[in-house]
Amino acid sequence: MSAQQIDEKKLERAIRKIKHCLALAQSANENEAATALRQAQALMREYRLTEMDVKLSDVGEVESALFRAKRRPAWDQQLSIAVADAFNCTTLRHRKWSQSKCQLIECATFVGVSPAQNIALYAYEALHTKLTHARKRYCSAVRSGVHRSQYSAETAGDHFALAWVWEVQSKLKALVPQGDDDPLDHTATGHELVAIQAQDKALISEYLASQNIRESRKSKGVELDLNAQIAGMLAGRKVELHAGIARGGEDTLALSVLA
Repeated sequence: MSAQQIDEKKLERAIRKIKHCLALAQSANENEAATALRQAQALMREYRLTEMDVKLSDVGEVESALFRAKRRPAWDQQLSIAVADAFNCTTLRHRKWSQSKCQLIECATFVGVSPAQNIALYAYEALHTKLTHARKRYCSAVRSGVHRSQYSAETAGDHFALAWVWEVQSKLKALVPQGDDDPLDHTATGHELVAIQAQDKALISEYLASQNIRESRKSKGVELDLNAQIAGMLAGRKVELHAGIARGGEDTLALSVLA
């Protein structure tokens, strides 16, 4: 084991201790709170950490195993954007050289405050699988003449997939509690949720800045096949999302499609 690995493990333990001390510093017991705060500050000085460093340790980045050669299609990019938005994450387009494929490939990555990025990745890959199958069926129907289109079957399939994502996006947002769900609800819970979301976005932005990473740009609008749009929206409405997701919880997102 290298010295660097030992230092990293020590640093991780120190950050855990600092977080524990900062939590105790909120205690109603003034003596306990003061002692915990002093311990946290001492550890920060020892390891030359700031409060922002401690908070940034909660930000993580995960990469999808799904990839495309050179560039992912617009519907794939839009799906990752929709999922990231629903789970208060940021998605990035990651291009890299694949040794096994001997070419450039692109995949989606998700940056969020743990465990949000992992939940977003799970949702993206599960929905991607469902959408890929639905798009293939639609392309086959266009080729066989069941559905008519002025575009090629592949292009019509892309338009179908975009509409599918737009329909499912609203379901994703409804799945995750939002701070502004009820404008008349002035309870602490609603305000706290908004504050947490804002704090998470600030931490993600700080993380991206520290890594010199730019956020993905949204795709430009294109003229779509109306028939493909309608078919995609109808197919998207059949997607059922079931979950019990809370920030910091262990629940996962279950997906099923009506027959």
